[in-house]
Amino acid sequence: MLLFRDLFKGKPTFSEFLDVTCRDLITVRVGQTIRITGKVKGRPDPEITWSKDGKVLVQEKHVEILHDLPNVELQVKEAKRSDHGKYIIAAKNSCGQAQAFAIVNVLDRPGPCQNLKISYVTKDSCMISWESPVDNGGSEITNYIVEYRQPNQRGWSIVSSDITKRLVKANLVENREYFFRVCAENKIGPGPCIETKTPILAINPIDKPGEPENLHIAEKGKTFVYLKWRRPDYDGGSPNLSYHVERKLKDSDEWERVHKGSIKETHYMVDKCVENKIYQFRVQTKNEAGESNWVKTAEVVVKEDLQKPVLDLKLSGVLTVKAGDTIRIEAGVRGKPQPEIVWAKDKDATDLTRSPRVSIENTSDMSKFVLTKSRRTDGGKYVITATNAAGSFVAYATVIVLDKPGPVRNLKVTDISSDRCTVTWDPPEDDGGCEIQNYILEKCESKRMVWSTFSSSVLTNYAKVTRLIEGNEYIFRVRAENKMGTGPPTETHPIIAKTKYDRPGRPDPPDVTRVSKEEMTVVWNPPEYDGGKSITGYILEKKEKRSLRWVPVTKTPIPERRKKVTNLFPGHEYQFRVSAENEVGLGEPSLPSRPVIAKDPIGKIPLYFSNLLNLGHGKKKREVQEQENENQPVEGSTPNMLPGFFWEKIDFVQKKK
Repeated sequence: MLLFRDLFKGKPTFSEFLDVTCRDLITVRVGQTIRITGKVKGRPDPEITWSKDGKVLVQEKHVEILHDLPNVELQVKEAKRSDHGKYIIAAKNSCGQAQAFAIVNVLDRPGPCQNLKISYVTKDSCMISWESPVDNGGSEITNYIVEYRQPNQRGWSIVSSDITKRLVKANLVENREYFFRVCAENKIGPGPCIETKTPILAINPIDKPGEPENLHIAEKGKTFVYLKWRRPDYDGGSPNLSYHVERKLKDSDEWERVHKGSIKETHYMVDKCVENKIYQFRVQTKNEAGESNWVKTAEVVVKEDLQKPVLDLKLSGVLTVKAGDTIRIEAGVRGKPQPEIVWAKDKDATDLTRSPRVSIENTSDMSKFVLTKSRRTDGGKYVITATNAAGSFVAYATVIVLDKPGPVRNLKVTDISSDRCTVTWDPPEDDGGCEIQNYILEKCESKRMVWSTFSSSVLTNYAKVTRLIEGNEYIFRVRAENKMGTGPPTETHPIIAKTKYDRPGRPDPPDVTRVSKEEMTVVWNPPEYDGGKSITGYILEKKEKRSLRWVPVTKTPIPERRKKVTNLFPGHEYQFRVSAENEVGLGEPSLPSRPVIAKDPIGKIPLYFSNLLNLGHGKKKREVQEQENENQPVEGSTPNMLPGFFWEKIDFVQKKK
């Protein structure tokens, strides 16, 4: 409460009772009522005037003045920040005048910051600066809040919410745009934000770019020059580079722009040149910040040059693809004039353009070969030939197409027994381009024709198959497998599960070498097939010609290949057959021998001649081994060795018959 001193001797005076606090700052919050009170004395009653900042205050809705002398009061309702300041009360009468004042502070949030600026923008950061608000809201600024957002976002993100300096660094993401805003904060709260009007792009500061690199004449002809260069190492901080290309004739001082606007590419074909004239060319780089210095070529005569073709095969080592994939081979091409490119395969130099699966694309500096749906047979050596007037160049590309392996070879079944056998084979002629990992062996009973896998991981080129059923017929098949898959199967011929040894085969019909009326000597040869086991003996059987029943000559097998058969009936005609026997069993009997009559030889001539008579004179004189009086015949003896009178006797007997 403010008390004013009294005015003496008729002058207005304010009360001597002055509250000490009246001279301190009166502080209220926005929206509260400001009350200033005091006492004024004087005769006659003085005229009271209230003013603020040189403006007289009058009664209104916002301001209320109460005078009840000696008490005076000023009320400012719903105080605003603008209501702060120095309030003066003046009293005046005919005797004189007096005045007093009070300082009022209305607390509010601070005003907006000033001069928000973004500087030192790079691809990953920038600096944000500003000035303090003009009005701090009647209270010291305790903090600044800095925020950012991207144009496509609504929400704001905090850069810093606890900073008293008016400068802060913000971390950014390259090539993104950002808005920024900042507000001041006092003990009442944060004030209004000030925001950047346009976004900034997070890129390094843009400067003039560097000069084009490696400017050179890549090709020239009768009326053109083809220029090439490389982007400058320094782009000035801008990725948007373009170029200017100019030319001039020798001994001329004027450069001529050869295109409209700027070009984006790092190459340009300068045409409409005059043949055999000398030109010089230059190129410069341009970005948003400006243009670089010029880079010039040497002076050059515009005419067509001959250059032998060169192929640069874009292939390191051997190209390996899977069957069904696409084979792609590229080769860089150089040469003047433009070389003609031909693709062929292997030694036969087959023209590959005839294949519907092949496409070849040739450009000025590249040749591309594409073969779709590759097969195993597409593997091999590809020949690329480039030819022009200056010569030719040949390059080679080796391609391997990986596929499933081919069929195994020489599939055999050996060592067959009653319950097992061995299956062997040779690796496939074509392994599919990669190592054979294993083999798959399957078996099938001929009666059922259902295949089952015996083993799917055979690592060798043979396998022992067990658990066969004796007497059953089996078929086996084998497939090779590599990392690409399983090849086609190869099947064996049917085999029967039985022991590998067999009964002997059938011998040839036996021969009768000596005949009498009661006995005959029978001889025979061993069978061609012994069944895999040695012959242990023979079973000799006899029967009369008209009989159907064969009777064994002995009860036990005969170890030799000859037997004297006794106890025959004179005059009866006999036939003989023989069977061979081994450990497995008795083989089939031979065909019957020729019929022989049991009788003594005619004229008691030796049995040898009796046989000759029976065979008939004039037939081949075959070797016969005869034994007379238990003597062995001489090996190699023949009828030609006998005296002539024996043959005369035989002729006589033959005629008698």
